Amino acid sequence: MIKREKIELVKKQKMIAGIDIGEERHCVQFIDNYGEAKGKAKKISNNREGFKRIEEMINGFSGVDHNILFSMEPSGDYWKPLAYYLKDKGYKVVIVNPFHTKQMKELLDNTQSKNDIKDAYLIADLCKQSKFFQPTLSEGIYAELRELNLAWRRTNKSLMQSKNYVNNFLSKYFPEYKRCFSDIYGKSSIYCLEHFPLPEDIRRLGIKRLNRILKRESRGKYKREKIERLYEKAKESIGIKEGSKTAKGHLKEIIKDIKVLKERKERIKGEMRNYLEKTGYKEYLLSIPGVGVTIGSLFLGEVGDISKYRNSSQIEKLAGLNLVENSSGKRESGLEISRRGRDLLRYAGYMAATNGIAKNPEIKELYRYKMKWIKNPKENKMKVITSIAAKMLRIMFSVCKNKQYYKREEITRRWQRGRVRPVNPHKAIYENR
Repeated sequence: MIKREKIELVKKQKMIAGIDIGEERHCVQFIDNYGEAKGKAKKISNNREGFKRIEEMINGFSGVDHNILFSMEPSGDYWKPLAYYLKDKGYKVVIVNPFHTKQMKELLDNTQSKNDIKDAYLIADLCKQSKFFQPTLSEGIYAELRELNLAWRRTNKSLMQSKNYVNNFLSKYFPEYKRCFSDIYGKSSIYCLEHFPLPEDIRRLGIKRLNRILKRESRGKYKREKIERLYEKAKESIGIKEGSKTAKGHLKEIIKDIKVLKERKERIKGEMRNYLEKTGYKEYLLSIPGVGVTIGSLFLGEVGDISKYRNSSQIEKLAGLNLVENSSGKRESGLEISRRGRDLLRYAGYMAATNGIAKNPEIKELYRYKMKWIKNPKENKMKVITSIAAKMLRIMFSVCKNKQYYKREEITRRWQRGRVRPVNPHKAIYENR
């Protein structure tokens, strides 16, 4: 929503409501278009009875009907039940940045005091000044995808924590172990870690039993040379022995957690695939090299209904990948991303960028071009990947918005037009985004 649309929306309303959100109670303040408070601020419970009290308050105003704009701070998830309730009743709901409310508190009465009543008025007043944002309230399939995204993130985070414990365990008690397996979380390695993770456990088994067990678990894929190397490393290991008994017991529980989490992650991915199919955008997203089911689900779950957006710049801003600078007078700052947006959408862009650089010829060529003209490639590598992450989000938005498959020649044509050495090499990072 652009500035003019916000101003027009405020003009159409006969009254504005500011709501300071809390876990158990909300504070509601109504004001008119002149900023004058209409009645005293009231606190309501975060339940259906409290929500009905808002309607009773509205009925106390004459000639208002549904011409009320509700504004609130997005505090955690506490605001969502009320927002959905008001939306279902036909009211317009917008959100105000809590940071803006905090900065405005001294402008109201020239004091640093803070309370719910003051905050409710400030929220309404900021809304009156058109300093608000339109919330992305997911519905239907997109709401399901968003919940799946959150479940995937929680599962992935728990899995990474468990894997970090395994790495720390091996660093202390069996440092040589990682050199014996290409993937320490593969089937054979997981069996070893669960049943004989310590060097003395392997030495106690002996080479023959170890060979027989690993041949059986890997179905003959783990060669005898590697098994012999594992046994020799166990004999020469420099791992410590203090605390190994307790750590071994805890490792067994962690390995069980890893198995459960990997199964859960696969189950979530299967659900993502099903819901992605229902959106009608699956085939378009998966036509992009480097974009899979997980990235497609993260994208649509965070963005929601594509038809609500006009252009890709809105998607960049939603992800916090829009460029900002902080310059004044003779001091000039470089460009950087705002990071004010949905971090999971930004993460989806990064995943798509790294996969695209590895699997997508056009994106790989663009990456090399950007790296060619910048100084200190090692320091600016992440900036280049961030730039490509924004481009990948734009590509995903474009194929969904236009319902077209990925076109290689279109991607190449757009950025190769300006394929000359830039005047300022530092700006090459963000060129042709």
